[in-house]
Amino acid sequence: MILPYLEPALTRLNIVLSSLTVLIAFSLAAYLFVYNFRSAVARSFVLLLALVALVFTGDVFLSTTRMPADSPATLFWLRFQWLGIAFVAPAFLHFGDLLLASTGDRSRRRRLAIGLAYLLATLVLVDALVGDGMVGPPNGRPGALHLMAGPHFMGFALSYLGLNAWGVASLWRARGRTLTSRSHRRMSYLLVSIVVPVATFPWLMLGGGGLTEHALLFGLSVSLANLATAAMMLVVAYSVAYQGALIPDRAVKRELIKYLIQAPVLGGFVLATIQLIPKRLETSLGLPRDLLFMLMTVFGIVSYQLVVRALKPLIDQLIYGDVGRDAIWLRRLDERLVTGEDLSQLLENILAAMCDRLRVTTGCVVIFEGGRPRSDIFTGDGERTAALLAALEAEQLQAITGDTTFAVLEGFWVHPLRPPDGGGALGLLAIEDPGRALDPVDEADFRALIGSAEKALQDRIIQQRVLDALRALEPELVGIQRLRGALERPNSGESLGSIGERLTDDPEFASWVKDALSHYWGGPKLTESPLLGLEVVRDALSRYDHNSAKAMREVLDHALERLRPEGERSMTGSQWLVYNILELKFVRGLKVRDIAQRLALSESDLYRKQRVAIDALADQLAAMEPERSDSESLEPEAAREPGA
Repeated sequence: MILPYLEPALTRLNIVLSSLTVLIAFSLAAYLFVYNFRSAVARSFVLLLALVALVFTGDVFLSTTRMPADSPATLFWLRFQWLGIAFVAPAFLHFGDLLLASTGDRSRRRRLAIGLAYLLATLVLVDALVGDGMVGPPNGRPGALHLMAGPHFMGFALSYLGLNAWGVASLWRARGRTLTSRSHRRMSYLLVSIVVPVATFPWLMLGGGGLTEHALLFGLSVSLANLATAAMMLVVAYSVAYQGALIPDRAVKRELIKYLIQAPVLGGFVLATIQLIPKRLETSLGLPRDLLFMLMTVFGIVSYQLVVRALKPLIDQLIYGDVGRDAIWLRRLDERLVTGEDLSQLLENILAAMCDRLRVTTGCVVIFEGGRPRSDIFTGDGERTAALLAALEAEQLQAITGDTTFAVLEGFWVHPLRPPDGGGALGLLAIEDPGRALDPVDEADFRALIGSAEKALQDRIIQQRVLDALRALEPELVGIQRLRGALERPNSGESLGSIGERLTDDPEFASWVKDALSHYWGGPKLTESPLLGLEVVRDALSRYDHNSAKAMREVLDHALERLRPEGERSMTGSQWLVYNILELKFVRGLKVRDIAQRLALSESDLYRKQRVAIDALADQLAAMEPERSDSESLEPEAAREPGA
C-alpha cells in the first residue's frame, strides 16, 4: 500500500537533496574564497566544490524536468556535467598535494604530474563535449538518465581511479606527518573528502543501468549519495576553514556556523518547504501554484528565523563549548555599551522631560572635557546656551560644582552632575528658570532624572577608558593571532621573524601617520589608529587615563618638535619647510592655498613636499620607539657565564 507513494516521495526528496548539495557547494566555495583566499589548500578545495556544484546542477535540472532520453536538452545537461567530472581527479590530486606540502613535503615531480593531469582532463572535456570517443547517446528512463560509454571511457575510468588513489595516498601521508593531536584530528577530517570523486563519477556509464530498473532502490541510493556528499563538504570545509586563518579557532567556528545558518541552511529550509507542498493543496485551496510557492517561501523564511532564535542558546553552546562564558559575555557586550550617540539621546530625553515638566523651552547639558565646559546637547534658544557657557568662569564653576542643589546663573537653574559614588563633577545640567519653586513631586522626579544622567555619564567615561585600552592592545592581539597561526603551520613558509616585527617596520607605517594627522583634532583615524600599539603611545595612554586622542596628540606633537630647527622660526627658510608644512596643515588646519602662499610654494610642489614631511615625521616616531635589544641572549639565566 505504501510503495506507490514512496517512489514520488523519494523523487522529491532527491530533488531537495541535489539542490541542497549545489547550494552548500556554492556557499562554501564563496565563503572559503573570500575568507581563506590566502591559503592554497583552501583555494584548491574551492575548485573541488565548484566542480561538485557543476555536476549536481545537471542532476537537479534532469531530475526536476523529467525529460526523456531523446530530448536535446537531456544531451545538453548530461554533457554539461562533464565540465565537473573531467577535472575532479586532477583537482583532488592537487588538493592532496597541497596538504602534503603544508606539512613540509614538497615535490616538483608531483606538481609536474598534476599539470599533466589537468592537461589530460582538458582533452577529456573537449571529447565529452563535442566528440563521441568518451561518451555516447543518452539512455535510461526520466529521472535516471545517463550517457552511454564511448570507446575511450574505460581509459578515463582507470585514470580517474589512479589519480584519486594517489590523492588519497597523499592525504594519508599528510595525516601521518602531523605531530600534534589537533593537527592529526583535522587531517583525519580531510580524509572524508574522498566522497567527492566517488559521488561525481558517472557510475551508470559502467553498466549500472540495471539499478535504474528498481526505482525504489535507485532512489534510496541517490538519496544516500546526496546526503554523504553534503555531509562531506561540511566536514572538510570546517577543517579547511582553519587553513591560513589568523583569528582564534573560536572565531573561525563562529563565522562558519553563522554563515551556514544564514545562507545554505536557510536556502535548504526554503527549498524543502516548497518541494514538500502536496500537489493536492493547490487544488484544495484553489490558488495558483506560483502564489502558493510565494506564500510558502515567506512562511518558511519567517518560521526559520523563529527556530534559529529559539535555538540560539544551543548554537552558542556548539560554538563556544563549556569554557566560552567569557567569549559569550564579550559578544553580548555591545548590547550593554553606552556609545556617545546613546548618551546624547539619553541626556536629550532627560532634558526634554525636565523642560516639559517646568513648561520652559531652553535647557542644556554641559560636559567637562579636559577641565573645560562643552555643550553639544541643548534644546531651545542656542544663543542663551552659548551665553551661559561664556559666563561659566572658574570661580563660578567651583561654587556650582561644590553645591548639591540648583544654583541660578544667567536665567538658568544649574545643577552639578556628579558620579553616584562621589568625586568631582562630570558636568552640569541647566534648565531655564521657570519663575516658580519646585513642588515635592517635581523635586523627587528631578532627583531621579538627575541621578540617571549622572549614572550614564559615569558609565560612559568608564567604558571609554576600557575601549581606549582595548584599542591600544589591538595591534598586539593581531600579532599574537598571526604568531599562533604560524606556529600551528610551521611549514607554511611564513617567517616567524617577520611576525615579530615592530609596527615601525610595517610598509603602511607612514600611511598610518598620515591618517592620524588628518584627524589630529579628533576622529577614528586618530583614536583607532594602529599607532596605538607603539610603546611611546602606550606610555602616553597611561599618563592620560587611556584617553587615546590626547595620548596620540602628545606623541605626534613630540615627534613634530623633534623636527623643529633651532633658532627663530622662518616661513621661507628651507630648514623650516618640513616643520612648517606639518604644523600649518595638520595642527592649525589651514587650507592648501593659504599654506602655499605663506611658504612661497606652488600647490603642486606643496603636495610633493607634504609627502616628504610625513615620511620625516614617521621616521621621528620610529626613532622615539624603544629599540629592541638584538644582543639579548635566549639562554636561561643559569646557563650564562657569571658577570655576563
